[in-house]
Amino acid sequence: MPADPPGLTFGQARLFDVPAIKALIDRYAGDDIMLPRSSTELFENIREYVLCREADEVLGCGSVHIAAPDLAELRAVAVHPDHHGRGIGRAIVDHCLEDARRYGLPRVFTLTLEPDFFARAGFREVDRQSLSQKVWQECYRCPKFEHCDETAMILDL
Repeated sequence: MPADPPGLTFGQARLFDVPAIKALIDRYAGDDIMLPRSSTELFENIREYVLCREADEVLGCGSVHIAAPDLAELRAVAVHPDHHGRGIGRAIVDHCLEDARRYGLPRVFTLTLEPDFFARAGFREVDRQSLSQKVWQECYRCPKFEHCDETAMILDL
């Protein structure tokens, strides 16, 4: 795994981080770039989240959600716009992929509007229909369900 950007710390999210994670995700969900997450959902899934911090400020987040014994979803990758270009997003992805490896998962997928970013991390584009039905468990909640414009991508670990 590449070195983390200097001056930043990466680690597991904690319960008291939920408001900061929600605010970060809501910023992008409001622009239809990400799926919104409720506070309840974030509390229930807090163990999945990796955060980037600078001092006590949360600058970015990401999550690895296990979808099946052989497949996880990389989701909710977000970096505060004031901190783009610092390598935070890539470092979050790397930490999430390390978590997936630790669990023994052979593949990780993502649904994204930023395929170039994930391609640089080694993901390749796949047909959305090639992913199992379990993958679509959240899609019905998405405001874009009927006209999805996201790209499905997968990485073999």
